[in-house]
Amino acid sequence: MNPTKRYLQTLLTYYEEEVSGEAYFVGLAEHFAEHETLMLLAKVERHAAQSVLPLLEKYALSPRNKSILKAEGEEATLQHQNMDWLQFMAYIVQRYPGYLDEFLTLQAMAPREDLLALKILTDHEVAAIDFARREIAGDPDSLDSLNQYLHSVKDLKHTAMSLNET
Repeated sequence: MNPTKRYLQTLLTYYEEEVSGEAYFVGLAEHFAEHETLMLLAKVERHAAQSVLPLLEKYALSPRNKSILKAEGEEATLQHQNMDWLQFMAYIVQRYPGYLDEFLTLQAMAPREDLLALKILTDHEVAAIDFARREIAGDPDSLDSLNQYLHSVKDLKHTAMSLNET
């Protein structure tokens, strides 16, 4: 299956949003006391972006300059300045399922050989939503979903490398 123009444009947009997302969480780390948690969320965003970077290279897609994307992420933090931590978690639980739907739509458009990278992208949203729900519930192990995601990314990349060698 050849990729459609819509698929390629969407893939590029979502990559850029993940780069902005990393800066967004780094910026939020300056606002909330949960600095380490937000830096972990930034790392999750970085891994999601890195998962689809080979696809951008494959299709010769050129993202905008990272400094522009980072500035967009930093600017997006302004909407959360008056929130406390639990309000921010509620925002994630309410808003991020929409992103998840968008990633699933991207997967449905994708050529089969792109699905592993897109699964990593989609799974990061699942992990973030699960984390926020658990955080709201007061679960002391709320970070588990984020850490498991990062661990699974390593496993999936290893699997992909093994498949490419055969």
